[in-house]
Amino acid sequence: MRRRAYIFVLISSLLFSLTFPPFPLGFLAYFSLVFLFFALERQKDWDVFKLGYLWGLLTNSLLLFWIAYAAPIAILGAIGAILVLSLYPALLFWLFNQIQKRLGLKAIFFLPFLWVGMEYLRSLGEIGFPWLNLAYTQTYYLELIQYASFTGVWGVSFWVILLNVLVFLVIKNFQSLRKVFLLAGIFVILLILPYIHGKSVIPEQKQKKDVRVALLQGNIPPDVKWHPDSLDYNFEVYAGMSKAAASEGVDLIVWPETASPCYLTHEPLYFDWVQSLAESLNIHLLVGSNEYKILGDQSYVYYNSALFFRPGANFPDSYYKLQLVPFSERIPFRDKVHIVDKIQLGTADFSPGQELVIFDHPKGRFATLICFEIAFPNLVREFVERGAEFLINITNDAWFGKTHGPFQHTRMVIFRAIENRVSIARCANTGISMFVDPYGRTSGVSPIFVRKNVVGEISLKNRKTFYTVNGNWFALGCSFFSLGILGLSFLLRKS
Repeated sequence: MRRRAYIFVLISSLLFSLTFPPFPLGFLAYFSLVFLFFALERQKDWDVFKLGYLWGLLTNSLLLFWIAYAAPIAILGAIGAILVLSLYPALLFWLFNQIQKRLGLKAIFFLPFLWVGMEYLRSLGEIGFPWLNLAYTQTYYLELIQYASFTGVWGVSFWVILLNVLVFLVIKNFQSLRKVFLLAGIFVILLILPYIHGKSVIPEQKQKKDVRVALLQGNIPPDVKWHPDSLDYNFEVYAGMSKAAASEGVDLIVWPETASPCYLTHEPLYFDWVQSLAESLNIHLLVGSNEYKILGDQSYVYYNSALFFRPGANFPDSYYKLQLVPFSERIPFRDKVHIVDKIQLGTADFSPGQELVIFDHPKGRFATLICFEIAFPNLVREFVERGAEFLINITNDAWFGKTHGPFQHTRMVIFRAIENRVSIARCANTGISMFVDPYGRTSGVSPIFVRKNVVGEISLKNRKTFYTVNGNWFALGCSFFSLGILGLSFLLRKS
C-alpha cells in the first residue's frame, strides 16, 4: 500500500472525530469520508479491510477514549470496545469492495445503504452500542434533521453519506464541467430540501406547556456518592434541592440515575425519608436507585431502576432498566454462555428489566429512559407507541469527567425528541441537564459539574409520527437492500 493511503485515512479520521459533539462542526461530516474513499481505491481485499480497521481504530479512539476515564479497570473495557467496534467499518468497506469489483465506480451509490445497514447492525442485541451514528453530527442543525420524524436517525446518516459520495464524484469527474455542475447541483438540492422542510415544520411559537418539572443536578462526585459514610449526605442534598424546587410550584421532581446510592426499597430509614418528602411536599418524585429481588433459591437479581413516589401511595411504582451497558452493567450473553457466566462485575452486575413501564402522573403519562437507553431509537419509540406523553431521561455521567462523553450522550436526546415529536427532560447528576421540545430545541441547559435545579415546563405529546408508528423501516429497508446487492454481486462474480 502507498503511504498516501495511510495519510488519507489519518486525515479522514481527524476530520470525522471533529464532527461529533462537543464540537459544533457537523458540516465537516459532509466530506470527512471522501479522503477515506480515495484511500480505499484500487486496494486489494485484505488491504481494504486493514485500512477500514485502521480508520475504525483511529476514529473510535479519538471519540470514545472517555470510556477509560471511569476507573483503571475501565481502560481494559475501553480497549476491548474500540477493538470490537472497529470491525464494523472494516467489514463494511470490505463488502463494499466486493460490490465495486463487479459494478465499478457506480457502486459508490450503494454505500449509503451499506452504511445504514452497518449502523443498524451495531445497535442490535446485548452488545449493541449505537453511540457514533453519523446522524449525531447534525444535532446543531435542527432545520436539516426534521425528517427524522419519518425515517428515524437512520435517514440522516444516509443523507450525510450521500453528500460524501457526491463530493467524491465531483473530484473524480473534475475534468468534466457538465458532470461537476450536475453533481454539485444535486449536492446543493440535498442541502436545500431538508432545510426548507425543517423551516416549514418547526413552529415559531413554542407549544403550550402542560407539566412543570424540576431536574435536580446534585453534582455529587462518584467517590463521595458511593462512600458508605456519605449516605446521609446524598439524601440531605437531594432533599434540600427538592424543597427548593417545590417552592417554584412544580408538578414533578426528578432525581438523576442512582441518586439514591443504596437499595432504597430495602432501606427503611431512607425509604421513609423519601416517601415522607413526597408526602410533605405533595409532589410526585422520580428517583434513580439500585434495586434487587430475592429469588426462591436465595440468589439475588439486581436492577438499575427508577422509582416513582406518589403522594398518598404506600409504595412507589418501579421501572427496571432494559438496555444495559455491555461489559459495564452486564456481561453479554451471561445466560447463554456458561464460560461468560463466571465473570463477575460486583455490585454493577445487573439484570435487564422485562417490562416497558409507563408512569401515571396527574398531568400526563411518562416513561423513564435510564442513561444509555436514550441511544436506542426503537426502545424510545416503543415507550411512546405505548402511550407515553412525555419522556424523562435520568443519567449519571460523572464517571466520564469533563470529556467528550457527556456532550455526545446529551445530544442524542435531540434525535429521540424529533423522531417521536415528544418532549424530553434530561436529568444528569453532574450535567448536562436540560429540556428538549418535540422539534429538538433545547432550554434550561445546565453547565456540567455544578449543583443546580433546572426548572422548566414541557408539553404533552398529541400525535404519533410516521417513525413512532412504523419504527426502523428505513434501517431495515437499507439492510435488506444491502443484502440483496451483496448477494447479486457475489453471484455475478461466480458467473
